[in-house]
Amino acid sequence: MKHFLVFVGASPSLSTELLALQKRFVDVKVIAPAARKGDRGISQANVERASEEFITALKSATEQDSPARLSVWCFAPESADSVEMLWHSFGRSAWIEFVPSNLINKDRPTRIFIEQKLDEVFGCLHQIYLYVYGSRKTSPVSLPFENFRSDMTSEFQKYWYRGRTDTDLKKHLASLAGRFRREHTTSEHSHRDDRKLLFSPAEDGACHGQPHPTGSSRHAFINGRFRFGSALYPGFHYDVTAENRSTLECILVNAEGQERAMKSEKRTYINIFPNNYLSPEK
Repeated sequence: MKHFLVFVGASPSLSTELLALQKRFVDVKVIAPAARKGDRGISQANVERASEEFITALKSATEQDSPARLSVWCFAPESADSVEMLWHSFGRSAWIEFVPSNLINKDRPTRIFIEQKLDEVFGCLHQIYLYVYGSRKTSPVSLPFENFRSDMTSEFQKYWYRGRTDTDLKKHLASLAGRFRREHTTSEHSHRDDRKLLFSPAEDGACHGQPHPTGSSRHAFINGRFRFGSALYPGFHYDVTAENRSTLECILVNAEGQERAMKSEKRTYINIFPNNYLSPEK
Protein backbone atom coordinates (compact mmCIF):
# COMPACT_ATOMS: atom_id res chain seq x y z
CA MET A 1 0.00 0.00 0.00
CA LYS A 2 1.43 3.38 -1.00
CA HIS A 3 2.39 5.64 1.91
CA PHE A 4 2.69 9.37 1.29
CA LEU A 5 5.10 10.90 3.80
CA VAL A 6 4.82 14.69 3.86
CA PHE A 7 7.37 16.80 5.76
CA VAL A 8 6.44 20.42 6.45
CA GLY A 9 9.14 23.09 6.72
CA ALA A 10 12.29 21.17 5.76
CA SER A 11 15.55 22.89 4.88
CA PRO A 12 16.91 22.18 1.37
CA SER A 13 19.49 19.76 2.79
CA LEU A 14 16.90 17.92 4.91
CA SER A 15 14.57 17.72 1.92
CA THR A 16 17.32 15.84 0.06
CA GLU A 17 18.19 13.68 3.07
CA LEU A 18 14.61 12.50 3.51
CA LEU A 19 14.51 11.07 0.01
CA ALA A 20 16.68 8.23 1.35
CA LEU A 21 13.55 6.91 3.07
CA GLN A 22 12.24 5.87 -0.35
CA LYS A 23 15.10 3.36 -0.61
CA ARG A 24 14.53 1.98 2.89
CA PHE A 25 10.76 1.62 2.45
CA VAL A 26 9.62 0.45 -1.00
CA ASP A 27 6.10 1.88 -0.85
CA VAL A 28 6.95 5.24 0.72
CA LYS A 29 6.69 8.40 -1.39
CA VAL A 30 8.38 11.40 0.27
CA ILE A 31 7.05 14.92 -0.28
CA ALA A 32 9.35 17.37 1.51
CA PRO A 33 9.36 20.77 -0.22
CA ALA A 34 12.27 22.96 0.84
CA ALA A 35 11.26 25.97 2.90
CA ARG A 36 12.56 29.44 2.15
CA LYS A 37 15.55 30.62 4.15
CA GLY A 38 14.48 31.72 7.61
CA ASP A 39 11.08 30.03 7.36
CA ARG A 40 11.66 26.51 8.55
CA GLY A 41 9.09 24.61 10.58
CA ILE A 42 5.35 25.25 10.65
CA SER A 43 4.14 28.35 8.83
CA GLN A 44 1.14 29.02 6.63
CA ALA A 45 3.35 29.20 3.54
CA ASN A 46 5.07 25.89 4.33
CA VAL A 47 1.79 24.11 5.08
CA GLU A 48 0.29 25.34 1.80
CA ARG A 49 3.37 24.38 -0.19
CA ALA A 50 3.37 20.89 1.32
CA SER A 51 -0.34 20.35 0.62
CA GLU A 52 0.04 21.56 -2.97
CA GLU A 53 2.94 19.21 -3.67
CA PHE A 54 1.15 16.33 -1.98
CA ILE A 55 -1.97 16.81 -4.13
CA THR A 56 0.21 16.91 -7.25
CA ALA A 57 1.87 13.63 -6.20
CA LEU A 58 -1.48 12.05 -5.38
CA LYS A 59 -3.02 13.01 -8.72
CA SER A 60 -0.02 11.67 -10.62
CA ALA A 61 -0.06 8.31 -8.80
CA THR A 62 -0.63 5.40 -11.16
CA GLU A 63 -3.55 3.95 -9.22
CA GLN A 64 -5.37 6.91 -7.73
CA ASP A 65 -8.29 4.81 -6.48
CA SER A 66 -6.15 2.28 -4.59
CA PRO A 67 -6.03 2.54 -0.78
CA ALA A 68 -3.09 4.61 0.45
CA ARG A 69 -1.78 6.10 3.70
CA LEU A 70 -0.80 9.64 4.61
CA SER A 71 1.47 10.87 7.39
CA VAL A 72 2.57 14.46 7.97
CA TRP A 73 5.76 15.25 9.87
CA CYS A 74 7.41 18.41 11.15
CA PHE A 75 9.61 19.60 13.98
CA ALA A 76 7.77 20.04 17.28
CA PRO A 77 6.22 23.51 17.21
CA GLU A 78 6.90 26.19 19.79
CA SER A 79 3.32 27.38 20.17
CA ALA A 80 -0.20 26.02 20.41
CA ASP A 81 -1.19 28.28 17.51
CA SER A 82 1.22 26.43 15.23
CA VAL A 83 -0.26 23.09 16.26
CA GLU A 84 -3.75 24.43 15.59
CA MET A 85 -2.76 25.67 12.14
CA LEU A 86 -1.27 22.30 11.18
CA TRP A 87 -4.26 20.44 12.61
CA HIS A 88 -6.67 22.67 10.70
CA SER A 89 -4.95 21.79 7.42
CA PHE A 90 -4.15 18.11 7.95
CA GLY A 91 -5.71 16.98 11.25
CA ARG A 92 -8.68 15.10 9.81
CA SER A 93 -6.83 13.64 6.86
CA ALA A 94 -3.31 12.74 7.98
CA TRP A 95 -1.56 10.95 10.80
CA ILE A 96 0.56 13.75 12.32
CA GLU A 97 3.92 13.16 13.99
CA PHE A 98 6.36 15.65 15.54
CA VAL A 99 10.14 15.31 15.36
CA PRO A 100 12.00 16.52 18.51
CA SER A 101 12.94 20.18 18.11
CA ASN A 102 16.54 19.54 19.21
CA LEU A 103 17.06 17.81 15.83
CA ILE A 104 16.11 20.86 13.76
CA ASN A 105 19.67 21.46 12.52
CA LYS A 106 20.59 17.77 12.27
CA ASP A 107 19.53 16.28 8.95
CA ARG A 108 20.77 12.70 9.26
CA PRO A 109 19.53 12.21 12.86
CA THR A 110 16.15 13.61 11.76
CA ARG A 111 15.94 11.10 8.95
CA ILE A 112 16.99 8.26 11.28
CA PHE A 113 14.36 9.32 13.84
CA ILE A 114 11.63 9.15 11.21
CA GLU A 115 12.96 5.87 9.84
CA GLN A 116 12.84 4.27 13.28
CA LYS A 117 9.41 5.73 14.05
CA LEU A 118 7.78 4.66 10.79
CA ASP A 119 7.21 1.02 11.70
CA GLU A 120 5.28 2.15 14.79
CA VAL A 121 3.28 4.61 12.66
CA PHE A 122 2.49 1.85 10.16
CA GLY A 123 1.07 -0.23 13.01
CA CYS A 124 -1.12 2.66 14.17
CA LEU A 125 -2.33 3.33 10.65
CA HIS A 126 -3.31 -0.31 10.29
CA GLN A 127 -5.62 0.10 13.30
CA ILE A 128 -7.07 3.31 11.83
CA TYR A 129 -7.61 1.55 8.50
CA LEU A 130 -9.67 -1.20 10.13
CA TYR A 131 -12.19 1.39 11.35
CA VAL A 132 -12.05 3.99 8.56
CA TYR A 133 -12.15 1.53 5.68
CA GLY A 134 -13.10 -1.92 6.92
CA SER A 135 -15.72 -1.08 9.58
CA ARG A 136 -16.82 2.22 8.03
CA LYS A 137 -20.56 1.45 8.39
CA THR A 138 -20.45 0.94 12.16
CA SER A 139 -17.49 3.10 13.17
CA PRO A 140 -17.61 6.78 14.19
CA VAL A 141 -14.24 7.48 12.57
CA SER A 142 -15.56 8.05 9.03
CA LEU A 143 -18.35 10.46 9.97
CA PRO A 144 -18.61 13.98 8.50
CA PHE A 145 -17.55 15.69 11.71
CA GLU A 146 -18.94 19.16 10.95
CA ASN A 147 -22.42 17.75 10.40
CA PHE A 148 -22.75 14.86 12.84
CA ARG A 149 -23.27 16.63 16.15
CA SER A 150 -22.10 14.75 19.25
CA ASP A 151 -19.45 14.86 21.94
CA MET A 152 -17.63 12.07 20.11
CA THR A 153 -17.12 14.02 16.91
CA SER A 154 -15.95 16.99 18.97
CA GLU A 155 -13.27 14.75 20.49
CA PHE A 156 -12.08 13.65 17.05
CA GLN A 157 -11.41 17.25 16.06
CA LYS A 158 -8.62 17.43 18.67
CA TYR A 159 -5.20 15.74 18.53
CA TRP A 160 -6.83 12.69 20.11
CA TYR A 161 -4.31 9.96 19.18
CA ARG A 162 -1.09 11.76 20.13
CA GLY A 163 1.37 9.52 21.94
CA ARG A 164 -0.63 6.31 21.52
CA THR A 165 1.05 3.06 20.50
CA ASP A 166 -0.73 0.69 18.14
CA THR A 167 -1.79 -1.42 21.15
CA ASP A 168 -3.19 1.63 22.95
CA LEU A 169 -4.90 2.76 19.77
CA LYS A 170 -6.50 -0.64 19.18
CA LYS A 171 -8.07 -0.61 22.65
CA HIS A 172 -9.13 3.02 22.36
CA LEU A 173 -10.80 2.56 18.97
CA ALA A 174 -12.65 -0.53 20.16
CA SER A 175 -13.90 1.43 23.17
CA LEU A 176 -15.01 4.35 20.98
CA ALA A 177 -16.81 2.05 18.55
CA GLY A 178 -18.69 0.36 21.41
CA ARG A 179 -19.68 3.67 22.91
CA PHE A 180 -20.82 4.94 19.50
CA ARG A 181 -23.08 1.94 18.98
CA ARG A 182 -24.63 2.36 22.43
CA GLU A 183 -25.20 6.10 22.20
CA HIS A 184 -25.90 6.76 18.54
CA THR A 185 -26.73 3.65 16.49
CA THR A 186 -30.37 2.65 15.98
CA SER A 187 -31.77 -0.85 15.56
CA GLU A 188 -31.95 -0.12 11.81
CA HIS A 189 -28.16 0.52 11.78
CA SER A 190 -28.50 4.24 11.17
CA HIS A 191 -26.61 6.68 13.37
CA ARG A 192 -28.60 9.34 15.25
CA ASP A 193 -26.83 12.57 16.16
CA ASP A 194 -27.76 15.09 18.86
CA ARG A 195 -30.07 16.93 16.42
CA LYS A 196 -31.95 13.71 15.68
CA LEU A 197 -30.59 13.51 12.17
CA LEU A 198 -30.23 9.92 10.93
CA PHE A 199 -27.03 9.07 9.07
CA SER A 200 -27.52 5.81 7.14
CA PRO A 201 -24.26 4.36 5.75
CA ALA A 202 -24.40 3.81 2.00
CA GLU A 203 -24.35 0.26 0.71
CA ASP A 204 -21.25 -0.71 -1.26
CA GLY A 205 -23.23 -0.79 -4.51
CA ALA A 206 -24.29 2.82 -4.02
CA CYS A 207 -20.68 3.99 -3.74
CA HIS A 208 -19.94 3.19 -7.41
CA GLY A 209 -16.25 2.65 -6.65
CA GLN A 210 -15.40 6.27 -7.34
CA PRO A 211 -13.33 8.67 -5.22
CA HIS A 212 -15.24 11.03 -3.01
CA PRO A 213 -16.52 14.25 -4.50
CA THR A 214 -13.83 16.61 -3.32
CA GLY A 215 -15.15 20.15 -3.33
CA SER A 216 -13.18 23.05 -4.74
CA SER A 217 -10.43 23.60 -2.15
CA ARG A 218 -7.20 21.73 -1.35
CA HIS A 219 -8.53 21.17 2.15
CA ALA A 220 -11.69 19.49 0.84
CA PHE A 221 -9.74 17.41 -1.69
CA ILE A 222 -7.40 15.89 0.90
CA ASN A 223 -10.19 15.34 3.42
CA GLY A 224 -12.16 13.58 0.69
CA ARG A 225 -9.46 10.95 0.26
CA PHE A 226 -8.01 10.34 3.72
CA ARG A 227 -9.08 10.18 7.36
CA PHE A 228 -6.41 10.21 10.12
CA GLY A 229 -3.89 8.75 7.65
CA SER A 230 -6.06 5.97 6.22
CA ALA A 231 -7.70 5.91 2.81
CA LEU A 232 -11.45 6.43 2.85
CA TYR A 233 -13.54 3.88 0.98
CA PRO A 234 -14.12 5.30 -2.52
CA GLY A 235 -17.54 6.88 -2.79
CA PHE A 236 -18.61 6.08 0.77
CA HIS A 237 -21.26 8.47 2.12
CA TYR A 238 -24.29 8.71 4.37
CA ASP A 239 -27.93 9.14 3.38
CA VAL A 240 -29.14 11.74 5.87
CA THR A 241 -32.77 12.26 6.91
CA ALA A 242 -34.58 13.81 9.86
CA GLU A 243 -35.93 11.31 12.40
CA ASN A 244 -39.20 13.08 13.22
CA ARG A 245 -39.80 15.20 10.13
CA SER A 246 -40.54 14.52 6.48
CA THR A 247 -38.03 17.16 5.36
CA LEU A 248 -34.66 18.41 6.53
CA GLU A 249 -34.98 21.72 8.39
CA CYS A 250 -31.46 21.97 9.78
CA ILE A 251 -28.34 23.93 8.87
CA LEU A 252 -25.56 21.85 7.33
CA VAL A 253 -21.94 22.69 6.55
CA ASN A 254 -20.38 21.92 3.17
CA ALA A 255 -16.85 20.78 2.31
CA GLU A 256 -15.59 24.38 2.22
CA GLY A 257 -17.04 25.16 5.66
CA GLN A 258 -19.97 27.22 4.37
CA GLU A 259 -23.38 26.88 5.99
CA ARG A 260 -26.38 25.69 3.99
CA ALA A 261 -29.90 26.18 5.37
CA MET A 262 -31.99 23.18 4.34
CA LYS A 263 -35.44 24.36 5.44
CA SER A 264 -36.15 26.38 2.31
CA GLU A 265 -35.16 23.48 0.04
CA LYS A 266 -37.86 21.16 1.39
CA ARG A 267 -35.54 18.21 0.80
CA THR A 268 -36.38 14.80 2.26
CA TYR A 269 -32.77 13.63 2.35
CA ILE A 270 -29.25 14.53 1.31
CA ASN A 271 -26.02 12.57 0.84
CA ILE A 272 -23.11 13.69 3.00
CA PHE A 273 -19.57 12.44 2.41
CA PRO A 274 -16.90 12.17 5.14
CA ASN A 275 -15.36 15.50 4.03
CA ASN A 276 -18.81 17.15 4.40
CA TYR A 277 -19.44 17.34 0.65
CA LEU A 278 -23.22 17.69 0.22
CA SER A 279 -24.93 15.97 -2.69
CA PRO A 280 -26.93 17.05 -4.51
CA GLU A 281 -25.56 20.56 -4.52
CA LYS A 282 -27.94 23.51 -4.58
